[in-house]
Amino acid sequence: MELEEMKSIWGELSGKVESQEKIKKEELMKMTRKKYQNSLGKIYFPEILGSIISFIYAGYFITQFGNLQLPINQAFAAFNTLIMIILPTISLVTLYRMNSLDIVSQSPLEVLQKFKKNKVFYRNFQKVALMLSGLFAITVLPPLAELLGKADMVSNTKFWIVYVPIGLICVYIFGSWAFRKYDRALEKAQELLEGIE
Repeated sequence: MELEEMKSIWGELSGKVESQEKIKKEELMKMTRKKYQNSLGKIYFPEILGSIISFIYAGYFITQFGNLQLPINQAFAAFNTLIMIILPTISLVTLYRMNSLDIVSQSPLEVLQKFKKNKVFYRNFQKVALMLSGLFAITVLPPLAELLGKADMVSNTKFWIVYVPIGLICVYIFGSWAFRKYDRALEKAQELLEGIE
């Protein structure tokens, strides 16, 4: 075998090995992206469901706004409608940003930095949303009671002493549980991204 022929065979083999390594890397990145998106999917589904419910209630308050007679209930309804539109929108936009990170094309370090930035924002946003949920739980009751024809229920002291604190405790427990669940999903997603490096 001549030297030129050996060089040619060596070049072909080297090209095949490089091609196979490139294909393996692409497949690995696609698998990582799928796992990453599945991790975020644990947050996406409840957020989309909650957003749909929030938008329906916001629509209900918008269509029934003219039926509210008390100015305080009109103010509460306007506040609650804004909360039910703005909070889910911010949540979904942030999740979309995290989910649409280009893991395959961008450098792993750049992807990880973008993810961490969005993760910090999302965590802080969830804390604020939890606090606003407590305020929402209190302010949604008077206009809802008026719309349902049970305005006298709100003037009952037992309602404010018993039912409102129980409602706030439930909001806190559910919110804390959701926050921990979301946090675990975000940590898993971050671990997958860190494994790319």
